[in-house]
Amino acid sequence: MPRLIFLASFCSLLLTSLPSLADDGKDLDLSISTELMTRQTAYGNSSRLQPSVDMQYRTRFGALYIQDGEGGWALPAPGGWVSLGVASEPAWSLGGGVSQSLGIARYGFDLPRDGSLSFGYASRIGDSHPGQLLVASLEAPLGDWKGQKFSVLGWGSLANQKRRLGLSHSDDGPGWQLEQSNLMLVMSHPLAQHWTLDVGAGSRWAAENTGSHSAGWQTLLGFTWKL
Repeated sequence: MPRLIFLASFCSLLLTSLPSLADDGKDLDLSISTELMTRQTAYGNSSRLQPSVDMQYRTRFGALYIQDGEGGWALPAPGGWVSLGVASEPAWSLGGGVSQSLGIARYGFDLPRDGSLSFGYASRIGDSHPGQLLVASLEAPLGDWKGQKFSVLGWGSLANQKRRLGLSHSDDGPGWQLEQSNLMLVMSHPLAQHWTLDVGAGSRWAAENTGSHSAGWQTLLGFTWKL
């Protein structure tokens, strides 16, 4: 499907955050990953091989980025950055059988070791399954141990009633309600000059289109090439 080919460059762990816009002497940051993700859902265990292209091209007027199912433009801001973009939300991420495109605005804060914490507002593009989201993402490098790099990744969202009804999620009335919450510990092991082996495991909570939710685990196994 042509749409899936276009969206392949936007895939990854459930919502990590954008890289820092600090000037490190390079205009282009680029990494390409292939990851086997396994998740526990209300329908049982599910695995998927997903490619990912993460890119940031910095200019004097901000940065063009593609990362974690999202692409757009980012600008420096006090304590971090702001961004405006379009995100692809694959059906597999929530188990709801619906793939969506979202317009999203974020404000991110820079954390130590090039980490980031961001908060955003997203709205469905199109008339099918409308609704809005409040999103958050975390990338917190913990440090190195015997050559291995460790980091904590987190992502989650709150959904409004329009979105919950459109996706047949559990609805307790008006207001924002938790839609998904993910936390994962990832270890990156260097293989060669540009290559790493990435291994991760963590918890997952997500709404399902059965009106219930699934709580369990998820794992990651993949390879990353970085320019």
